[in-house]
Amino acid sequence: MSTKVCPNCGTEVPQIANLCKSCFHDFKAIPKTTKSPLFPIVLLALGCAIVSAVAFGYMQDQNKTFKISIDKETQSIVFTTRYATRTEADRVYFKDVASVEYVSNTRPRPFEVDVLTVAGKRYVFKQGDEPLDLQAHQLADEIGRPYTEHDLSKSADQN
Repeated sequence: MSTKVCPNCGTEVPQIANLCKSCFHDFKAIPKTTKSPLFPIVLLALGCAIVSAVAFGYMQDQNKTFKISIDKETQSIVFTTRYATRTEADRVYFKDVASVEYVSNTRPRPFEVDVLTVAGKRYVFKQGDEPLDLQAHQLADEIGRPYTEHDLSKSADQN
């Protein structure tokens, strides 16, 4: 008589047996396949990495300071932005400025002084909760460029 070994307890049982005589293992039962936990772990790690990268990038961008200076020697305005990991600077020459614009009813601050270039680029010179029209006039006079006013609430009313 031929025998087989029970995979559960290792007992030798007859080949025709449906159950193990020691542990009652069912030889006809389909063995359960266990899924590897590797895929969910990799997916979780990837999700954490993406969230961390987005959060790090957001914090890096939020942690910045601005410095704007007028350099009369070179006839330019220097806009410097300092981030946690780098510093960026733009120099706008007086001759490249089309106008100085005083903008009211802006967000997040209600008042803003902008420098508009001939190429169409807009630089924020100053923002505040108090009117800045005097500073806008002074800047326009100092660099010898036209002064304009723009009220965004009037633009919104016309639309």
